[in-house]
Amino acid sequence: MYTLDSDFFNLLETNFTMQQNIFRNLKAIKNNILKICKKINRNPKEINIVAVSKEQPFEKIEELLNNKHYCFGENRLLELENKWSDLNKKNLKIHFIGALQSRKVKDIIKLSNVIETLDSESAAKKIANLDNSLKTKLKLFIQINLGKEIQKRGIAVDETENFLNMCREKYKLTISGGMALPPKSKTPEKYFKTLRDLCDKNNLKEISMGMSDDYEKAIELGSTNIRIGTKLFGKRN
Repeated sequence: MYTLDSDFFNLLETNFTMQQNIFRNLKAIKNNILKICKKINRNPKEINIVAVSKEQPFEKIEELLNNKHYCFGENRLLELENKWSDLNKKNLKIHFIGALQSRKVKDIIKLSNVIETLDSESAAKKIANLDNSLKTKLKLFIQINLGKEIQKRGIAVDETENFLNMCREKYKLTISGGMALPPKSKTPEKYFKTLRDLCDKNNLKEISMGMSDDYEKAIELGSTNIRIGTKLFGKRN
């Protein structure tokens, strides 16, 4: 009986500590955004925190929901279905940040508000052919491969304008933003500048760049969506 009680209270203590940490992390990130925006004379309301909840247990996600944070990023259809299909979607904003396979487009869009990774004509065609009821409130970003990395998906920088024209003219899609996963670098600024300039040139109002290790620099260079995982949830087990 003693062991059972001890295990129970240890579990409660662990959960309470986890909740405190996540809330503290969210608060620290928000405070940091305020400081950065004050320094560069930017409105902090322009910055959206996408909590990257892929592979995270729902207990951690629930703590953010309880603190009125409703924007999350997922990269697999299975996790979208397991975590989000039964929840009240009134305030939720789910960003899909994984590889967009054309055969799964319809199912992904049913559970997402923003697709950040459009990078193929086959996926664009599938989206264009969907019922308007699925597309009405959907935002589309294109993924751009800034470093010409063969292991990553995304449109090449010099093909961005043609791809956008195809999406807009041939398939009548509204593209709202650009997203990139730059090469790991101690100086990501050059990649952030490239994405910002591409978005400006092509009238893309939203810019998704910056993660846990470099979101401060991304905000300084124009990011409107920062994708935060480790800094918010801690390292995965």
